[in-house]
Amino acid sequence: MKRNLLLIFLAGTILISACKKELTPKSDNTMSGIKDAPDGFDYKMTRQVDLNVRLLSRTDEPIAGVLVSIYAPNAIGKGKELTKVLSDKNGYLKTKLNVSTSVENLIIDPSFIGLASNVTAFIKNNELTAVIGGQNGFSGNVVLTKSKATSNRTSAISGYKYNAISGLGQSGFSSYKSTEYDALGRPVNLLPVDNISFASLMNHIAASLPEGVHVKSKYIATEVPTDLKIEQLADVWITFVHEGADYRNTLAYYTYPTGNPPTNENQINNANVIFPNCSLIGGNGEGNMISGDKVKIGRFPAGTSIGFVLLQNAYQGNGSINFEATKFFSTEGINPESDPAKKRHNVVLHNVAQRTFLIGFDDINRMPSQGSDQDFNDLVFYAQSNPVEAISPVNIPALEESYVDGDGDGVPDAIDEYPTDALRAYTRWYPSQSVWGTTAFEDNWPSEGDYDLNDLIVSYRYKFAMNSSNQLVDITGEYKALAAGADFQNGFGVQLPFSPSQIQMVSGMSISGNTVVMLDGKGIERNQSRAVIIPFDNYRNLFGAGTNMVNTVSGLAKVVSPLLTLKISLTAPLSEDYTAMAPFNPFLISNLDRGREVHLVNQAPTDLAAPKWFNTGADNSNVSTGRYYITSLNRPFAMDFFGPFNYPVEGSSITNVYNHFANWALSGGSTYPDWYFDYSGYVNSGLVYK
Repeated sequence: MKRNLLLIFLAGTILISACKKELTPKSDNTMSGIKDAPDGFDYKMTRQVDLNVRLLSRTDEPIAGVLVSIYAPNAIGKGKELTKVLSDKNGYLKTKLNVSTSVENLIIDPSFIGLASNVTAFIKNNELTAVIGGQNGFSGNVVLTKSKATSNRTSAISGYKYNAISGLGQSGFSSYKSTEYDALGRPVNLLPVDNISFASLMNHIAASLPEGVHVKSKYIATEVPTDLKIEQLADVWITFVHEGADYRNTLAYYTYPTGNPPTNENQINNANVIFPNCSLIGGNGEGNMISGDKVKIGRFPAGTSIGFVLLQNAYQGNGSINFEATKFFSTEGINPESDPAKKRHNVVLHNVAQRTFLIGFDDINRMPSQGSDQDFNDLVFYAQSNPVEAISPVNIPALEESYVDGDGDGVPDAIDEYPTDALRAYTRWYPSQSVWGTTAFEDNWPSEGDYDLNDLIVSYRYKFAMNSSNQLVDITGEYKALAAGADFQNGFGVQLPFSPSQIQMVSGMSISGNTVVMLDGKGIERNQSRAVIIPFDNYRNLFGAGTNMVNTVSGLAKVVSPLLTLKISLTAPLSEDYTAMAPFNPFLISNLDRGREVHLVNQAPTDLAAPKWFNTGADNSNVSTGRYYITSLNRPFAMDFFGPFNYPVEGSSITNVYNHFANWALSGGSTYPDWYFDYSGYVNSGLVYK
């Protein structure tokens, strides 16, 4: 019996030992005294960038009220925005944002008529300054990048002239001289820019053909013309306004007797290139066009109709056009769609005030699943004549002169994310809507622990509701505990960068009945000079009573915690700068001891932290200099990641798991800023929890 009891005791001891944290850090530096990182390095993997961008028309008028999206170069598209901001009355975008230290350039996307989209600009000294638009198309930190649209194409017909073009009849396009255009397809002999308000024109077109919004049915009704009818002898000019496409499209025109349109493209034998490359300078189409570029296409007798054809992604560079490219015609019956209702590819709108006719094209096949956004602004230009009444306006809809703003906040419904709420206009996210950040803690502070940084892993995302003045209206914090490689019962809090008086109410926390956390009636922690929220006071409330070593030991069942959504209502709108302070000041509450907080390096403790813990054990904090939560060898107790983090399995030091972590730390963050990315040779995958 004694033997059995002894065996049971030994087995229990082994089991308990297997679930205990290894407190001895594994590093040669511990014995040698060599520091892991230079003094002052805070282990941040983000940096704050000051953004100063201005939007201008061709005639240097400010463009106000444009909702601009900012992206990282490798993550562009809806839901991937690093931030958004509305341009002010002077056309400026002035804001701050946090980006990964691995990011050197940002993508600026106004998505507005007449302005280049997805403009690449470089960050210098944590600042980005640029002008998009204006007389020269751009200035400042803009980088002219090579178009992705031109890659993997079939070879084009190249040379000085093009006469016989397959599919347009034997004579095809009339003589096209590449010498009349620069290497990026912009005409070399442009006419003076029209003396009009391009800012007003851009706003009117944006109200009529907003980006990403299905074209209004009245613009493509059966009775609405798609070609221009010349009723008396007239000179005709074409002015380029906008391209909203990734493609390097070519624009040409053709003529036919009014009332006798071509029924197939073989009947067109007089097509003439207008703009070989309809791509704005500074955008991702590697073009050189500027909104307002104007050319004369000729003199036409009465009874002539002018049609237009867009050659999809046809410009090859250095004057070369692929005339075998997919074509979309303003004479809709020629277009390739099998559904007659989808054949129309352009709209014609009458700008009554300026006595011009606006043409907008959609450059993708409009059949389902082909990728068309149906907004008809992939190429926008206008035609004018002398005499001005020579082009027939019959049945052509008028260009809109105002936009719909249902809640009266000054933001068009087409871009207003809260079209019925005048207090809110759009949303910012951190890190982004599609990316969650990660904070990883060691919980043995002030002892060093095993340096696996998995004692508590929290994934988070912040949503900021913004008003039309770019002010912060309210915050939603979403938190999910991913792992708890700990014996301790740890909680998680966040100190916000403003006073408790600025919070109206917080809801959505997970708080125990016998908690050490004391909240006031608004849901924030008592006796704090800065507002502190506690998403959860004990991870066991989320993973289950009695749990430890959760999701850190390979082979054990994975446990999923619930998502916590904290709604943070404010008493009044705050400065937008607060959105760039995320993830704020997150901290771990160690083992139900409210005074024992663990923060990111050099982040100050809250008012409720117990000073007795500082400079004990492995901690080498210096309150007077603002040095916090770091060892004498400059090792952290917590780290925050801009995105997901594949954390180590239990007991595996981060230095052994990530091959370039030590180099990154020793360089003070200047080398291998992407050390935690899942790149070949970067990580020992067998030591990562899966």
